[in-house]
Amino acid sequence: MWKAVQYLPENLQETIAMTREYYGESWISDIGYLKWQYEANPAGPAMIQLARDVETGQLAGQYVVIPMRFKAFDQTVNGILSLNTLTRQIYTGQGIFTGLAKTAYRECAEQGSDFCYGFPNPNSYPGFTKKLGFTDIGCVPLLLRPLNLRALIKDKVGSALLASFTLPFQPFYKVKERSDERYEVYPLTAFNLTEMNVFWAKIQDKYPIIGIRDADYIRWRYFENPYRDYQLYGIRKKNGSELIGYIVGRTTEVEGLSSGMIVDFLIDPCVPDAGTLLINRLLRFFVDNNMDMAGSLMMPHTEESRLLKGNGFFTCPKALEPQPFPVIYRRLRLQGGGVGSHEKEDHGDGVQDPFLQRNHWFLTMGDYDAI
Repeated sequence: MWKAVQYLPENLQETIAMTREYYGESWISDIGYLKWQYEANPAGPAMIQLARDVETGQLAGQYVVIPMRFKAFDQTVNGILSLNTLTRQIYTGQGIFTGLAKTAYRECAEQGSDFCYGFPNPNSYPGFTKKLGFTDIGCVPLLLRPLNLRALIKDKVGSALLASFTLPFQPFYKVKERSDERYEVYPLTAFNLTEMNVFWAKIQDKYPIIGIRDADYIRWRYFENPYRDYQLYGIRKKNGSELIGYIVGRTTEVEGLSSGMIVDFLIDPCVPDAGTLLINRLLRFFVDNNMDMAGSLMMPHTEESRLLKGNGFFTCPKALEPQPFPVIYRRLRLQGGGVGSHEKEDHGDGVQDPFLQRNHWFLTMGDYDAI
């Protein structure tokens, strides 16, 4: 028998011990990472429900969401991102996941959260869609671009001879240095984000639904994360100071391949050609750090997706994806602020919820918790 209890900061060490039983030593059980994720978020602290064994007092599971602010249809709305869900193995089958989740959604709705979204892995996907009333609004395509074709073939096939046959194709994927006398690409640091708020104010209506990317968010998400190193570049017109776009990347390993991931990318629609320079500069960083492949998650209807494809990226075939990247959505409150039923796909007036349309969203790895 278990009961739901509200998480308190003093419970952090307990949750870490439980997480280490499940995942071992990793970023998800690192105290610095969790303090950053749960306590330092400029949108507010994490909202966590714990399951506790009523007889032994042992933690049996947890359900975690963090607040995420969005600009949606000319309004600022409050979302929550579902992450770090966990049930201790000996307590599986007791309804802990669904019980804690429903309690969390009710409390978040009462506190002003409008919706919950997430990027579930294949194991948790059925629980969200079949038991918790989430709607799958579609997948975010994985875009790929070879950087070292010969190394890719040799690593994956194991044949140096076959890899040698790729030499005639290597020039097609070679990242050439690009420049444009109209623009200047420069590194973004935690100390030169003053123009980010101006840029965000100008760009915030580019897409109907977009996570708020102001200076506070960028600083927290990319510079204060103790477990990730990100490379950020901004672009401005020569002899100007106004930010007109930015790109974020990190180097990592995916499926045994040295990979450079484009985590976030947003460009002023008035100067789309500047986006190509940002992509090129980050790809050069990946090449200089001996990455074999570049990847990005980007919605297919976006200008940023078009720019990536114009610079050698292609949509990864489903059969080759390390895993699918579905976006799931559940409304928590009806239009007007009332707490709503998860079974409704409209606002109560017969109008379909516009959040259910994938082409309304701008989502990247920057809206995801683990990359």
